[in-house]
Amino acid sequence: MKGQYFSFDAIIASVIFVLAIVALLSYWHSVRSFLDFQNDPLSKDAIRVSNLLFTPQSPQSASCGSLDRLGFARSWNDRRVNESIVDCAALQSQAWLRQKLGTAYGTSILITDLSDGSVTTLGGPVPAGTANVVKIRRLATLVNSTGGTTLAAIDLSMYR
Repeated sequence: MKGQYFSFDAIIASVIFVLAIVALLSYWHSVRSFLDFQNDPLSKDAIRVSNLLFTPQSPQSASCGSLDRLGFARSWNDRRVNESIVDCAALQSQAWLRQKLGTAYGTSILITDLSDGSVTTLGGPVPAGTANVVKIRRLATLVNSTGGTTLAAIDLSMYR
């Protein structure tokens, strides 16, 4: 009679052990894939560029064609996106965008005005069939030429 209780305990202990091993392996796999994502040079550059977009242009008084570095913020103290810089940058080429953002990767930026759904594209779309693409979405306040503000989604896609 006591042997039956012992075998039942062994079965329960085995099930708990297997569940613990599965949970540990699942956690290890998720941490490993997250670290692989962070260590990828394309991912690092995408994060750098997404942060760079919320800095002011350099030099601040320059026209769009003579910029050293592209940034959408109005100033260091006002991180709202200046729509005139966005409109000017939308007219430029993919090579110009890469140079002003200081990246060797292909870059596509979609700025969607969430109030009316209008979309401004910088750098063109991501080519079809591109396998290695990193996408980052950031929300911003867009300041138009009349001084009004709207909420906008900035979708950055970088690819090899």
